[in-house]
Amino acid sequence: MSLGNALNSSVTGLDATSRAISVVGDNIANVNTPGFKERRAEFGDVLGQSISAGGGFSQTGAGVMTSRVSTIYSQGTFESTGRPTDLAIEGRGFFVVDDQAGGRGYTRAGIFGFDNNGFLSTPDGARVQGYGVNAATGAVSGTLGDIAINITVSPPQQTTDYQLSVNLDANETPTTTGFDWANPDGTSHFRTAATVYDSLGNPHTVTTFFTNTGANTWDYNVGIDPADTDTAVASAGDLFVQVGTGDLTFDSDGLLTAVDGGGSALADGADAYTMTLPFNGGADATQTMDLNFGPFGGAGTGDSTTQFGGSTSAVNSFTQDGFGPGNLQSIQIGPDGVITGQYSNGNNLDIAQIALAIFPNTEGLVSVGNNRLVESNVSGQPLVGGAQSGVMGSVRSNTIEQSNVDLAAQFVKMIVHQRAFQANTRTVSVANELMGNLVGLGA
Repeated sequence: MSLGNALNSSVTGLDATSRAISVVGDNIANVNTPGFKERRAEFGDVLGQSISAGGGFSQTGAGVMTSRVSTIYSQGTFESTGRPTDLAIEGRGFFVVDDQAGGRGYTRAGIFGFDNNGFLSTPDGARVQGYGVNAATGAVSGTLGDIAINITVSPPQQTTDYQLSVNLDANETPTTTGFDWANPDGTSHFRTAATVYDSLGNPHTVTTFFTNTGANTWDYNVGIDPADTDTAVASAGDLFVQVGTGDLTFDSDGLLTAVDGGGSALADGADAYTMTLPFNGGADATQTMDLNFGPFGGAGTGDSTTQFGGSTSAVNSFTQDGFGPGNLQSIQIGPDGVITGQYSNGNNLDIAQIALAIFPNTEGLVSVGNNRLVESNVSGQPLVGGAQSGVMGSVRSNTIEQSNVDLAAQFVKMIVHQRAFQANTRTVSVANELMGNLVGLGA
């Protein structure tokens, strides 16, 4: 009876070590599989029987069994790829994907790309899940869904603020006749032009003329092309349509001390003049724009307009906050999983945010192949949110997380399991030889 039990125990040992070698072989096979997590065979002993003895109970084992094959979810190393849609998770979490037919799944393998419909997808067509971003406010929505790059054109922004800083030559001879729109170049000492944008994103040229009218005093006059305005505003033969006028006053050091907006109320403090740009062609005909000549006295943010001698009049700097429509040029994905589109007009627009999921019991997830996991009763329900929110990990773009399999450690385990298998075969041989001797007693 004991010899039979020895044979049976050896058979369970052969079975368990075979499974362990199979698990090691699977780990080695997936050493280059992105996002793959090492698996480990765990053993438990089998109770054969309890024998009553004088001192209590004695137990005879019946071999070994494979209790389970667990997954080790340690962080894998990162490989840089230079491809923006190759993503890795640093820390906790899984990417959420949906293949429409099989339902929702989870993966650490962030090898993604865009399909022909603009959806961010896995190589087998499952769509990456995330949240939309309101293009106007930049707010992230709370509804989980497919991520699609469908904002291929960035909307324009009309110019509302024009910052102009110039140096006006203090040696210019003041004019006694004043500025004349019929002869703007002949009645001004300096002119500069800049491009601004209407509400439809069309570019327009705004020209500013400066005329020295006396000691430390200059007139400025702002005009636009008559073709850019409604016929009710422009008259035949006009060279420009006036949209702004006023005075600049400087101190004896050549620093700006006052800006007069032609009698109109000044906006944004005393150094900005608000003008109306009556653009035509369907654009907003009441578009307003603040003209700012910089801080007074040279103290403040930005360059100030000055009146220095010894050099010709010139533009120090100018900026304006408008831009035309732009085409999508590229995308970048931040650590928070936000996908930002970079457009040809220089505008950056947040498009979507990639979602991550974590589970109460990560080891309860069930593998369904192709780097995909699904939830189970053991894993619990997922908690889904944006990257870097709560305990969620961060997203690394242009990066793939490699397998966490240590090849050297796997070979050591293989040797150990191999020796265990050989030892069990030896037990079978010995038990078989002893049973043969037992049978020979009756010969």
